[in-house]
Amino acid sequence: MATRIIRPEMTPSPPIELRHMMGELYVTIQRKEDYIEAKWQGHITADNVVCAAKAYLELLRKDPCPKLLNDKSEVTGDWQEANDWLQFEWLPQALGAGLRYMAHVYSFSMFSRLAVRELEERITPQLSMKNFYERRLAEEWLLEQDDTTAGRRAATA
Repeated sequence: MATRIIRPEMTPSPPIELRHMMGELYVTIQRKEDYIEAKWQGHITADNVVCAAKAYLELLRKDPCPKLLNDKSEVTGDWQEANDWLQFEWLPQALGAGLRYMAHVYSFSMFSRLAVRELEERITPQLSMKNFYERRLAEEWLLEQDDTTAGRRAATA
């Protein structure tokens, strides 16, 4: 008689919703089947980005996942001041918790685009990051990534 392994159904964690002081939602972070998604909206600041990055780290530590879909297609605002913190504080912790790939969906806001382009220069090659104008393309790229290649790259960086 063959042994049958019964696995309890994984119940996804509820999404993390971060709001401005007046109650306006600016990011929802949630675990999807193959990646963690950060879906941004509205006007954001560097403080919002740091706060969301800390919440993301918390989720990543509880439920490791090598892939992040960072969708800022619906935001405005200049958050470039967060890049130092993201590079020197967040990145080492995120890599240590297992992050290897980040697909970023551009905002139509030029300030946000400039901030993410600078961030990409700072955090690659330690993290495999690619920017997209379309969410569908970002998701496709992210799902194609193989964790073994990024693991070797992170170990040698």
